[in-house]
Amino acid sequence: MKYLVFIIAFMGVLPLGYILTLDRKYMHYAFLAVLLPVMAFNQVSINFFSHETYRGTARGMEVSLVYLIALAMLIGMWILHRGKSLFPDKGSKIYLVYFLLCIPSFINADNTLYSWFELWKMIMMYIVFICTYYYLYYSRDFNIIMIGFGIVATVTFLVVVLQHIKGIHQANGLFPHQNSMGMYMCLIAPVFFAYYFNRNKGWKRFLFAGFFLVASAACMRTYSRGAMVCLPFGCAITTLLSLRYQFHMRKIQILLPIFLICFFGALLLLPNIIKRFENAPKESLMTRQYLAASAWNMMCDKPFVGVGLNNWGIKINPPYPYCEYRYNNKRIAKDFKEGIVETSYLLVGAECGFPALAAFLAWLGYYYVAAFKLVKKLRRTNLFYIPVGIAGGLTAVYLQSTLEWVMKQQVNFIQMMILFAMLSILYKYCQKFVSGEVEVNA
Repeated sequence: MKYLVFIIAFMGVLPLGYILTLDRKYMHYAFLAVLLPVMAFNQVSINFFSHETYRGTARGMEVSLVYLIALAMLIGMWILHRGKSLFPDKGSKIYLVYFLLCIPSFINADNTLYSWFELWKMIMMYIVFICTYYYLYYSRDFNIIMIGFGIVATVTFLVVVLQHIKGIHQANGLFPHQNSMGMYMCLIAPVFFAYYFNRNKGWKRFLFAGFFLVASAACMRTYSRGAMVCLPFGCAITTLLSLRYQFHMRKIQILLPIFLICFFGALLLLPNIIKRFENAPKESLMTRQYLAASAWNMMCDKPFVGVGLNNWGIKINPPYPYCEYRYNNKRIAKDFKEGIVETSYLLVGAECGFPALAAFLAWLGYYYVAAFKLVKKLRRTNLFYIPVGIAGGLTAVYLQSTLEWVMKQQVNFIQMMILFAMLSILYKYCQKFVSGEVEVNA
């Protein structure tokens, strides 16, 4: 039945693309439909050639409703405006280089189908990026994206409350794992905070303040140690940049009630937070260290092409020697159940080699630098909250990715691609935004 539904949905992509060309309002609603299905991502996705028991970053050739709607929007926009580049900015070109540098790892892959799963995911993510880029290029509607993220944060928080009532200690909300939800909220909560902190009027300030509070509460309720440390750090970066480039005494006054709310909220969770850090099993830290050492062994053994994209779950097990510590402790897991290295950067280096890792870091770094440059360039515009919030969010997520690999999970990857596209449009047309030559909805 699920395959039948997919075929019907896929056949509707071209007609939907045409319908979206008839009225610009349809595009707004369609893009909201790109954002909201992440709340039920597994339910609206289908995996071809699925291997659900495999411990890897991709377990099938996944096609989601998110991708189908993004593709339909892209077709619709290309019908209206032909001749647009497929790689419109430097960041997209770096992503292409990263994609191409992952392909040689197939040489060392034991299972090339698994490697294709990850490449397919990267293609799907790029469809989301290019769709967002051209949607913003034609509509200048940043507001609908923020509202969509706010809806996801609010509904997730309500689910977290229900899970708390049911006695679930580490809530995961609507996400595959609590770390996934923690990273999602770490990236977007500083943007919500930046809107409230840097705007001085309008009812939406309080709406975004509410989004910030529910996103932060949901993040803390995961009891993910990485998220609990990185979210405050990201918000601190956003606060300092806001005060540096848009200083006003009103902001100092705003900080006090926000600090008090966060302080008392933290007090409510403090006993469980302390338990989470104090009672964390020593084996958890040891396993992280062992897996990091194993990743380094892979990188040293296959420095140029790695051990195979999305083949970590195979190469971490015997007969491969990369995880030698387990032979002494007899901790050999069956059916590829050994965990993934809890560092996104080491995972890329182990699977694809140092050149791909360099391209991956360059890709992430490009948008990080762009965010900081935009903070200064847009400091006198209503768009200021976007780069200053994303700068804080990316700081939190990049730091958290040294502790958790979930940056490469689909819902987190989608969110990051959307925000990268926002930065790209802002960076390319910032002079027009500053001069007021182009009107925006933000």
